[in-house]
Amino acid sequence: MRKRFCVVAAAVLMTSGMTSFALTTPAAAAAAKYADDFNGDGYRDLALGDRTATAGGKKKAGAVVIIWGTAQGLNRAQRTVVTQNSAGVEGAAETGDSFGAKVTTADMNKDGYADIVVTSPGEDTGSGNRGTFTILWGAKAGISAGSSYATPSGREVGFAQDIAVGDFDTDGRLDVAAVDDEYVWFVRGAFTKAGARGKATNLDPIDGEDINPQMVVAGKVTKDGTADFAVIGWDAGTNGNRVWFYRGSSTGPVRPPQKTGLPASGELSGSAAVIADFDKNGYGDLAVGVSRSGKGGAVHVLKGTSTGFSGAKSLSQDSAGVPGGRESVDYFGYDISAADSNGDGYPDLAVGIPGEVIGDNLFRTGAVTVLRGGTSGLTGAGSRQYDYATAGVEGDPAEENDTWFGASVLLRDYNRDGQAELTVAAWDAGRLHFLPGTKTGPTGTGSALRTVPELGLGNRASFGAALAD
Repeated sequence: MRKRFCVVAAAVLMTSGMTSFALTTPAAAAAAKYADDFNGDGYRDLALGDRTATAGGKKKAGAVVIIWGTAQGLNRAQRTVVTQNSAGVEGAAETGDSFGAKVTTADMNKDGYADIVVTSPGEDTGSGNRGTFTILWGAKAGISAGSSYATPSGREVGFAQDIAVGDFDTDGRLDVAAVDDEYVWFVRGAFTKAGARGKATNLDPIDGEDINPQMVVAGKVTKDGTADFAVIGWDAGTNGNRVWFYRGSSTGPVRPPQKTGLPASGELSGSAAVIADFDKNGYGDLAVGVSRSGKGGAVHVLKGTSTGFSGAKSLSQDSAGVPGGRESVDYFGYDISAADSNGDGYPDLAVGIPGEVIGDNLFRTGAVTVLRGGTSGLTGAGSRQYDYATAGVEGDPAEENDTWFGASVLLRDYNRDGQAELTVAAWDAGRLHFLPGTKTGPTGTGSALRTVPELGLGNRASFGAALAD
């Protein structure tokens, strides 16, 4: 599961008419096979959050776009737009809600249909912008409703700036880990369409130390089969960024006395994290993309062990085998996503580089590099870069100035051939690019493009895409 922490300034104007929740031809009922199969037809769907979207005339109210999967992969012409003004969704679109700032997917009520968990960190719940998250419930006909969950603290602390999902207490029900300006919350399942949830506990991650938790990411780390999660944030005591590991257990998440530092990590604005077993040794590794780390950004990889994470290896555009070279505004690691992109059985890592210069004097054109997993873990060996100069990728490399290609990235196997396709958002160009997967990794040949108007998000070019991993 991937998470990204970012600050987006763009805005999108939505059309006044909303796409219907129901698909034109509903899929036959079937058990949900994937955590992103929202209509239970056995095919992965794509959820895209846009915190900058205007809904009902309210700027930056936010929206979620769903592109539906088929036997041939994503049907890029078949999509649904959901806002807080959509029928059945709790709440209402308001200026600055940022609905869709973060999106993740899971079958939260185990009814056979995957659901979408959507954050609204700017949501006003009655006495200030406290923040909420909403579960958009999957159903045979698409998305059936949406239930909202507010901050357990009752304080104005920007609840649900980031969230992660997993069964952290081994009771068979999915839970939510959420961070706000000050706290880490463990919110127990079960979650219901009526808005019920289990007990919420403030885990006080650093026992009173002065920290700012900014990201949370879940996965199976310790080989015991239980979901764990990690919190990444600023530690004022050490004047640097750290990782705090929470191990899942029958009594809930337990934090070992472990605080792992991130080398030369810089500020966390424009950063992302994912847990994946890059060397297939049974332990989940943590990759943290820190786009402002050192010169040009880096990805720090912490190896998973039976007790958490150990050490930190850094990869950048100066690492052996990685295309390009480090430049101060590259933002290598702005977003990351893990999956097997070439069918060799090892997860690979797509790394967004939205500030990458392509050609002469083209500022922030952007690029994506795919790093390979293998027996030695994640390395630069065999890595490849994709940008507007890649054959088949729509766009003129001589003219695409300030497009932010790679600001959001996603690796996911939608056509079930064992080779993940690469989805890339170019924020300031208002584009979503789809690159097919092959036995050698993603390719520009046969790639496709959708623009903001084609996604149903109005006519302005820019958008703040958050791709659900």
